[in-house]
Amino acid sequence: MSGALRALAVIGIALFACSADPLPGFRPASADERAALLQIVVAYYDLLDKAIVSGDIAPLYQRHPALAQGSDQQRGINAEGGTLQLPSVRERRVREALVEIQSYEPFRAFLNDEKAVAYSHGLLTWTYANGSQTKGELMVRFDLQRDGTRWTIVRTDERVLGETPAPTPR
Repeated sequence: MSGALRALAVIGIALFACSADPLPGFRPASADERAALLQIVVAYYDLLDKAIVSGDIAPLYQRHPALAQGSDQQRGINAEGGTLQLPSVRERRVREALVEIQSYEPFRAFLNDEKAVAYSHGLLTWTYANGSQTKGELMVRFDLQRDGTRWTIVRTDERVLGETPAPTPR
């Protein structure tokens, strides 16, 4: 094989690899579907924010019971329960918790008949009892399952320090 033909073959393979569907079997959500999934994630963060302030995660687990299973704190999988074990949360020093879901980039959602995957890249802000704040970038992948007529979050995957997540589909 000549050098030019070999280079062309390498370029073709690279283009094919880069164009592969990162979520095979899923399609981008329509505007209405995206809005509906965004509302589920907003409600999730409302429940999580309340849990961080109150120390009671039961309402979040009642709404999304699968999140109580399969936690892997090191990888950021279903890490909600571990968040409540942080000293500042456990000692009730957080007065207010807030996540701005789309502060870094727009919310993205993809789905098929029974499942959805959504991506949030936002800003987390905790305000402590003494008035000081902690802010941080928060990237989360949400896996959802259709449960009858509504969607339920069955897995969260938060990007943790040192982790290079799969790219968010565009």
